[in-house]
Amino acid sequence: MEDFKSKLGATATRLRSAADAVHAITGFKGIAAGMNQRAERLEKNLFTVALFGAFSAGKSSFANALMGEMVLPVSPNPTTAAINKILPPTETYPHGAVRVKLKSEGDITVDVQQSLAVFGLSAGDLEGSLTVIATLDPTQVQPNAKPHFSFLKAVAKGLAPIQENLGNEVIVDLKEFKSFVAKEEKACFVEWIELYYDCPLTRQGITLVDTPGADSINARHTGVAFNYIKNADAVLFVTYYNHAFSNADREFLIQLGRVKDTFEMDKMFFVVNASDLAKDDEELHGVVQHVRKNLVSCGISMPRIYPVSSQTALLARLHEKGELKGSAEKVYRQRTDSGDGELMASDAALQLSGITQFEKDFLSFTISELTQIAVGSAEAEIKRALSALEELIASANEDESVRKEKLLVAETAKAQAQAAIAALDASAEEKALLKEVDELVYYVRQRLFFRFGNLFKESFNPAVLQDDGRDLKAALRNSLDELVRLIGFDLGQEMRATALRVEKFLNQNGKRIHQRLCAGVVEAGVRTLFEAYEAREFDTLEFGDTLPQYNPADFSKELGLFKSAKDFFEKNGRQAMQDALEKGMETPVQAYLDGACERFKTEYGQELNLLAGRLQAELGAQIEEYFAGLFEALSAQVDVVQLSRVREQLEGLTQA
Repeated sequence: MEDFKSKLGATATRLRSAADAVHAITGFKGIAAGMNQRAERLEKNLFTVALFGAFSAGKSSFANALMGEMVLPVSPNPTTAAINKILPPTETYPHGAVRVKLKSEGDITVDVQQSLAVFGLSAGDLEGSLTVIATLDPTQVQPNAKPHFSFLKAVAKGLAPIQENLGNEVIVDLKEFKSFVAKEEKACFVEWIELYYDCPLTRQGITLVDTPGADSINARHTGVAFNYIKNADAVLFVTYYNHAFSNADREFLIQLGRVKDTFEMDKMFFVVNASDLAKDDEELHGVVQHVRKNLVSCGISMPRIYPVSSQTALLARLHEKGELKGSAEKVYRQRTDSGDGELMASDAALQLSGITQFEKDFLSFTISELTQIAVGSAEAEIKRALSALEELIASANEDESVRKEKLLVAETAKAQAQAAIAALDASAEEKALLKEVDELVYYVRQRLFFRFGNLFKESFNPAVLQDDGRDLKAALRNSLDELVRLIGFDLGQEMRATALRVEKFLNQNGKRIHQRLCAGVVEAGVRTLFEAYEAREFDTLEFGDTLPQYNPADFSKELGLFKSAKDFFEKNGRQAMQDALEKGMETPVQAYLDGACERFKTEYGQELNLLAGRLQAELGAQIEEYFAGLFEALSAQVDVVQLSRVREQLEGLTQA
């Protein structure tokens, strides 16, 4: 890993040297500033790796194996898990420093109200909710509501000692950090935690983000997860060897499948944890193939899958440092079949754990490739400066009569280039954007109703609708509410993925506009190299996970089709209600999609116009600088000898 970091540092140094060499030359200030900015990005370069997976998948164990130390404790409850970031230490935050951001009173109140609503309850404020929580009877809690019950009880238990710090950021030590992660009554109040920790992983500039499980009940975690999927340099999804994919897992993986094609690189890695549970290679192969089949069904083609034993890997790293003692050594002997003899070498144990192959591919396909892209872009900038400088020298060395003639030509060319930039018409791109949005939203509707049957069966299931004396009318209403929740959640996820597709489309059009502008300038007689188009970042639109026009009263007729559990599940009752509800949901779903479509067109249409304007301004500034240097050279006002020395410097930097 040292190689890529040293390569980035060396490239940043070359960029700064090139910028220092050319900054005083007329027409090169913009190029020099650009090289310094790129050098600063390389020097500060941090790779963000986001870790996903459901509760009990072993995310924390895998993270510890990557870091080589027992850093992250195991959280007892997935619903209260916060976002844990492990970052390289800084001057402000040395090794072992921990920042904890607590939720505001408003945020925790919203979380509590959402969980109370699962039980058909509500409270006016946080204090009032404590009285309501006390009335909950654990014996009456349905299985799918247990995480909410656990969360509410944790809030009631932990509110008093932490209330005065709500909304604040506190600095704690490692011991208290572990209590904020592992103690449910403290963890439920945490928004995020940042741990500054020195280990082989962070020394390479890698920030590891341990995200809340895919089964988190916190509604905000959906948007948080999406942002990390979008912005992380690498995405790792961990699943446990003998656990089936839960519905939460599947929904998350479907979202990954939706957005996978919007990334320039395949940055997703899938880890099957606890691979040592396999009795032989054949069983392990069967599990990996099962995981592969599930991933492909979620739209993730050709996934990279790695069976890993995180515990064996962590023990091997402790052995490597001479820190393997007591019961840990005993487990290591069992895992590595060392018996009572000499302990297996750490390298061999790491190979046995499967983490060696993962890390090799992980670094090769993410860090190394990302580094090469950054280095390649930097080298292109130095070559662009060299090309521009060579043109200046050639112009300054012309005979006086030729220079006078070229000066007149250059003045005309500048005017024509400026006119070409000003004449930009992006109406074709705008029209294409509107058409793209219509098509994307149309296919969202098609996919949703294709999945409707599965969503219906998940909501109206035998565990909820039984003739055992329960209030079936209430159960039916709850099933309907669950169906609407699933539809809303699915639409929200689809809209976030659609937003990424639209943003990718915007950048594709931005690149086309840039190429058109450059072509118009070249046609005017300008012979310089232009700065390459760099994809822009956009503020992705936020979408709700609810149907705004849904009214339960509108579906009394459809629910009235239910006669009895036997008729519903053993005869044709379920299909009749599914067909009726599917038809009834068309109106609220279409209202949601119409609103989303309008937002896409309005807000991303504005982004397209702003992007076109920025490209005009950027290219206009490059033209101004180019001609300022050219006019000076043609007017014999430059020191050709000095320019030649600078050229030699740049040639040396490109060869380096």
